[in-house]
Amino acid sequence: MIKQFITGMMTAAVLSLSSCGSGEKDPAAYNNSIITVINSSEKHVTDMNAAMNGSDYTKAEQVRADWEKSLNDDIKKVEDLGDFKGDAIFQKAVLDGLNGYKKIVTEDYPKLIELRKNKTPDAAKESELLENINKAFENMSNGVNQASTAFESKYKS
Repeated sequence: MIKQFITGMMTAAVLSLSSCGSGEKDPAAYNNSIITVINSSEKHVTDMNAAMNGSDYTKAEQVRADWEKSLNDDIKKVEDLGDFKGDAIFQKAVLDGLNGYKKIVTEDYPKLIELRKNKTPDAAKESELLENINKAFENMSNGVNQASTAFESKYKS
């Protein structure tokens, strides 16, 4: 039986903050930039679930490769955004989450795809891989949601 993956994508609300003035970073724009980057993984999660549930392991591998490239780009985007006026807590939480995704996309998904593609029954190994994947989604969601809430509280007008 194929287990469903927990997506745990962020449902962070868009901040309703006013601009901080010319030339300075706007907290709402900063938040929106970060949330936009992390939400780009949602399409990959959906595509991966569809491919795996449909036993299309060629497609799953393509989704995995595309997702890995996207994660590299997303990590760079968040690094390039920098911190918010010296406050790097939100940025760090997002980078930790994206790096957690990268770990499962480069380590766990290839093993899971191979295991299923070869029809090699190993319930314990499959369960372990799914546990790692689900844990990464949960950690990303929790870490980013907490950091986003703290950021919103700290910088709302």
